[in-house]
Amino acid sequence: MMLPSRVAIAISLHRILEPGERVLVAVSGGPDSLALLSILREILPVVPLHLSVAHFDHGWRADSENDRDFVASIAATWGFDFHTARAATGTPHTENAARTARYAFLRQTATQTSSTAIALGHTLDDQVETLLLHLLRGSGSRGLAAMRRRDGDLARPLLDIARDDIEAYLSRLHLTPRRDASNADPRFTRNRLRQQLLPAVDAFDPAARELLARTADILSEEDRFLEAQVAGLPEDIATDRDAFAQLPPALQRRVIRRLVPSASFLGVEARRRGEAAGLRQPGPEAPETPAVRATTCTCDPTRFRARDQVGHLDADRVRLPLTVATRK
Repeated sequence: MMLPSRVAIAISLHRILEPGERVLVAVSGGPDSLALLSILREILPVVPLHLSVAHFDHGWRADSENDRDFVASIAATWGFDFHTARAATGTPHTENAARTARYAFLRQTATQTSSTAIALGHTLDDQVETLLLHLLRGSGSRGLAAMRRRDGDLARPLLDIARDDIEAYLSRLHLTPRRDASNADPRFTRNRLRQQLLPAVDAFDPAARELLARTADILSEEDRFLEAQVAGLPEDIATDRDAFAQLPPALQRRVIRRLVPSASFLGVEARRRGEAAGLRQPGPEAPETPAVRATTCTCDPTRFRARDQVGHLDADRVRLPLTVATRK
């Protein structure tokens, strides 16, 4: 089966995109995103969509403007509106900072274009890399579920397509993508995994990538089920020690994650055990901390300014004894 047909079937089967939906396609100019735009264009007769193109220039390379011009030319040739922006001066050259800036631009542009979906060029290989990265860093089932085909406004139509198939598709159409040398830079964790770990995985079992991607799918389904279970729990269950203790550990983790979305896997585990969430009463061995000072007064709360090392508590909601712990 030809690649565009496979993608069209996946879009329909998994409801990745809805017919007639306005879709902002994120295109870096690299192989995956170029193939994504080409395929979505090719299947428009069977999957009608309103497409526009967005490109974000991180400014990491001296020739990055050439990437922008390349994508702008492709968009113009194929008749799509084009939107672009460049990272602000001083943006850190880190994977996390780049991702944050890129997604902020994409969501802002999606709003401006009334797009309800942002199409990303993540492939099966990206899915496998994400799963392995989360596994090596320590993660629960949510992290191991890796990426979803449709996650809110983010759509990933190529998530079942291997990178080799992408390259073959581009070659058949004589489309020459841009190549970002930073994708081979070993300073980035994902690149090291791609260069060092994945070859060993392939040598162990040539089918390993497909099996790992299938595992991510299974975990994603279980993740959705657990999320539905948590959604039915009372919002304040985390403050009820007895009720919280009766929950299975899998749901305890989800409840904590609902309260502290940014908590790490280890941080969630610490809170679940009561080490940092204040879910256990402090025992008689709890140490005194002279460095902590509490001030009580009757005054207008608006006179206090939010700043580091200062916390404001609603006196009507505080129950003593009160345990304060750092976030881990």
